[in-house]
Amino acid sequence: MNILFLTQRVPYPPNRGDKLRAFNEIKLLARNYRIFLTCLADDERDVAHKAALSEFCASVDIVYNPPLLANMRALAHLISTKPLTLPFFSSNRLRQIVRQKIEKERIDVLFAYCSSMAQYIDRVPHLPKIIDFVDVDSEKWAQYAKRSRVPRSWVYAAESRRLRKYERWLAENFQHSIFVSEQEKRDFQRLVCDVPTLTALPNGVDRGQFYPSATLPDSNTLIFTGAMDYFANIETVIYFTRNILPKIRESVPDVVFYIVGSHPTEEVVQLGRDDPKIIVTGFVESVLPYMHKATAFVAPMRIARGLQNKILEAMASGVPVVTNTLGFEGISAVPGQDILVEDKPEAFAQKVIRLMQEPDLRNSLARKGLQVIEKHYIWENNLERLEYIIHSTNL
Repeated sequence: MNILFLTQRVPYPPNRGDKLRAFNEIKLLARNYRIFLTCLADDERDVAHKAALSEFCASVDIVYNPPLLANMRALAHLISTKPLTLPFFSSNRLRQIVRQKIEKERIDVLFAYCSSMAQYIDRVPHLPKIIDFVDVDSEKWAQYAKRSRVPRSWVYAAESRRLRKYERWLAENFQHSIFVSEQEKRDFQRLVCDVPTLTALPNGVDRGQFYPSATLPDSNTLIFTGAMDYFANIETVIYFTRNILPKIRESVPDVVFYIVGSHPTEEVVQLGRDDPKIIVTGFVESVLPYMHKATAFVAPMRIARGLQNKILEAMASGVPVVTNTLGFEGISAVPGQDILVEDKPEAFAQKVIRLMQEPDLRNSLARKGLQVIEKHYIWENNLERLEYIIHSTNL
């Protein structure tokens, strides 16, 4: 069977949420299907990853999508009824490649990763189509609107409404829709539409890449990981440093906070300049050595959709996690037993302090968190159903 697989970013290296899920889907499907990958790149350097992806794909076509031009295309549609996401990820060259692949390669199934890529195949009448929405993106834009000031809030709210209408059309017209968690699926049913062709396929963790340390962590080190040019991650670290970290320092003055992730914005870099005990690393080859330093992973998310891979990776690395309701959504764990969940800054700080001061609690959470990963979040187990969906869609 031949699958045309479309992604909005080059799914390699698998070092951030969207790339991680797409790469593992491709890797799994490549065992039994021929994958024809077509994708956009927002960084010219990503074109070099074609060779690595060719190990799994029959063909790899990458089209550079310059961010400046992408933004200009989106701005040109401000007063239209089309979601700005679509012109942002639109490419005539990629459309041409998609048409050629469908005409020449005997494609059996069309697979769009994220709603932004559905535009390339949504009007193809004669082939079954599957979409991995991953998250309910329209609801993410609604969250952005609530966290932003005018006029951005107006733009974000309008994008939420436009995208929600498009999401509904896709779910009603594609043969199957996939989500990253049961919570995202339920939210889609409640907020967008409820059709029988919705399935939750959770993410997993690469156990060869994330595993517990054989040595004890530093007793005063906290960590947060993620792409640090992503709005939700920026909001989280700023909120933590301003509203929670000072409360922790009242009891643990020498606590060190590591912000580990690529492309930190000036606002994030400034946090490290202002405080020598806030370490902003920028890009690192592996976050695991930093995980192994940490007493706790802290994630008081201000904006969140789907399943937080960063939290799963921390649990797989044997690091106890303190998060809030938003960060916990979609995770199959027991609060207070496998993971600590708290929304109020003062109480959040107290839970972190307890982890730093109580080794038995820290060890218990680390052990039980690892058990959650082994039970619920192994890639091969979670994505087995994807093959069944593709096969049944093509019958």
